Amino acid sequence: MDRIVLHVTYTCHPDQGEQFVKALRDSGLQAAVRGEDGCLQYDYHISCEERDTVVLIEGWRDAAALSAHQSKPHMKEIFKLKDQYVAHTSVAKYE
Repeated sequence: MDRIVLHVTYTCHPDQGEQFVKALRDSGLQAAVRGEDGCLQYDYHISCEERDTVVLIEGWRDAAALSAHQSKPHMKEIFKLKDQYVAHTSVAKYE
């Protein structure tokens, strides 16, 4: 199986971690991504120790599904929210 998993770690601006996750959920963007063909998992988690650290765990059926995801129009909206709430992002990819 070609499953791809991403761990995306967002370091949010001070006191913005929970607001970032809430904005994603309330905007419907998280649900939109979950509805994409090939999306197996798309979950945000807030660290217990570092309240401004948010980890996104993404699971994709294959590279084609991940590539299609990255070109979806709603990704622009996610990047707008990221620009507002996030200071730094790192990505770990597992295949």
